Amino acid sequence: MSHPLHSRASAGRKPRAQRKALPEKITAGSKLQRRVAALQGMDLRHIPTSEFADLDGDNGPIEQAIELLESLQTAADVQRDAARDSAALDADDTSTARDWNSDAPLLSFADEQQLFRALNLLRFRACRLRSRLSPSAPSKKALDQIDRMLAIVERIRSQLVNSNLRLVSSIARKFSSQYCDLDEFSSDGCMILLGAIDRFDYSRGFRFSTYATHSIQRHFYRTWKVRQRRREHFPNAGAEVLSEVPDQFVDEPLCEDPQSVVSDLLANAESVLDDREQQILISRYGLKTSSSQARTLREIAADLGISKERVRQLQLKALEKLRELLPPELGVLRS
Repeated sequence: MSHPLHSRASAGRKPRAQRKALPEKITAGSKLQRRVAALQGMDLRHIPTSEFADLDGDNGPIEQAIELLESLQTAADVQRDAARDSAALDADDTSTARDWNSDAPLLSFADEQQLFRALNLLRFRACRLRSRLSPSAPSKKALDQIDRMLAIVERIRSQLVNSNLRLVSSIARKFSSQYCDLDEFSSDGCMILLGAIDRFDYSRGFRFSTYATHSIQRHFYRTWKVRQRRREHFPNAGAEVLSEVPDQFVDEPLCEDPQSVVSDLLANAESVLDDREQQILISRYGLKTSSSQARTLREIAADLGISKERVRQLQLKALEKLRELLPPELGVLRS
């Protein structure tokens, strides 16, 4: 016979299965709340038009945009395969500007209208759904629906960027005065292009390329003016740097065991280099590989998804960081 006190305590206690399920339920709720918090911080700016109210429940514009994206991707794949077979792309000394050109087909006015209509419609609906979410008890179904909408939005934005990279490259060439400036202008131009995509009002009936050209040119002109003023204030900066370069060098071994110096540098590289910088140096100089075969800038750029000139800049930056790790007796290399 069980003790009365023990029976009362057992009666008020939840079954073991329920006690285990409770933390899982709390965890699931916390995840949904975190998703809502992240969603509330997103910028879902869009250009509202009167036609969105008439399209309530109509997914036709979105489905048409998805079909267009798939056909454009197919055309880009065909063009990329043809370019890969071309002998003109085999040389490693191809200009940086080529790296900023895209295989994506150019968009017609109808294509632009279709993609921008779907982009703004999706953001409009996602914003409306977000406003109806309960912060304390959000709907997982609604959150998943918003995520699917925003995933299509990002596909559309990527397509619009890729189809207008030639425009960015063309304008960048006009403003770049030095080889190293071209990559910088092109990179900035892509950021301006993304902002132009978010601000473009397709309902006014203009071509996006016209709007983007004005935005990019304004930014490049401001950047160019700043650099011109800097050159006017510091006209002899290059000569001062060159004057510090020694006229002679000593043709003697800098250390008795150079291999040990390299090993020490690699061992300490993780403390000063990020993952991308380490990958560039290892690939560029054939380090830590059985074949010890160095890779070209173009091959590394293709792996990382950046331009060849950007790889070169990151390589120099990483070498500068490693130079600081050299022992004091190798002061010639550190200077």
